[in-house]
Amino acid sequence: MTLDLSFKELVDAAANPNAATGRPLLVAIDCIDEDPDQPRRNFSEQELEELSQSIGEHGVLQPIMLRRSNEVGRYVIVMGARRYRAAQRAGLREMPAFVQDVGLLDRYAQMIENIQRDDLRAPEIATFIADRLDAGDTQADISRRLGKPRDWVSRYASVQSMPEFLRARLEGSSIRALYELYQAWRTHPDEIERLCATQESFTDAQARQLARDVRAEADRAAAQNESPAGPPRSERSDLLPEAVLPRTAAKDRQAVTEAQPPNTRVASQSRSATSLAIRIRYQNRAGQLVVDRLATQGSRHAVVLVDGADHAEEVPASALTIEEILSR
Repeated sequence: MTLDLSFKELVDAAANPNAATGRPLLVAIDCIDEDPDQPRRNFSEQELEELSQSIGEHGVLQPIMLRRSNEVGRYVIVMGARRYRAAQRAGLREMPAFVQDVGLLDRYAQMIENIQRDDLRAPEIATFIADRLDAGDTQADISRRLGKPRDWVSRYASVQSMPEFLRARLEGSSIRALYELYQAWRTHPDEIERLCATQESFTDAQARQLARDVRAEADRAAAQNESPAGPPRSERSDLLPEAVLPRTAAKDRQAVTEAQPPNTRVASQSRSATSLAIRIRYQNRAGQLVVDRLATQGSRHAVVLVDGADHAEEVPASALTIEEILSR
């Protein structure tokens, strides 16, 4: 049996076949309870009032679907919670219903009925899918049983992972729009949250454009950061303090310093007099610790300049041995 059924066929499929083919029963409204686990959680007051007026004039034209409760003499609604509420408002004491066997309860039948009627809000669909995933169903199972595409299920399944500011916009935005923003948020969280703060809802086109703009701006910033003039900072000896320069480079700097005007030379000597040179040994190689730079690999690494090397390198801090601390 495929899932693209008419509403009547859905009722027949969900109910006990023998009970559904006969005439509906008239069940006292006071004996009917709503299902606390049904997918639909919200009801429009205006729609309820309009349906109540229609029922008051014409009666309940479409029987609801019930199952027997564990409590003797009571029933639980499988399909038709809105008709039940409207009948209560209209003052009816009983209403027509088909009664299915307890063992035939199917959460998917409730969901299909609401989807066919286009009654469910996006948060309700997301909650249902999250519940089914928690119950052990896969997205493929849900897609097959609801007769919906796999990407439709995936978008609603992602809602439980979205940040609160995106979930709050689910009422006024399509699931496609929110999913587009969610994908962009995963890589650019601050930018997406900042831009969403200025708008309460999004169309699909608006969300795509916003996500595209954020990614393009990030790409431009990354390109600018990756193209500095000259060699990388870590390989430029003119940016390293004298304490961590190879001896030949230190001599070159001394020559440059001596060629400077007297007032400049005094200031330079004053600064270098307070610096430290920390001599280390790493893998039987002598060198100096670069004290003005943190390792990119984290606090458990250090930057060292091995004697005779052209550039500094990052090594595990635990592998270093400090041999001498000199004042310059």
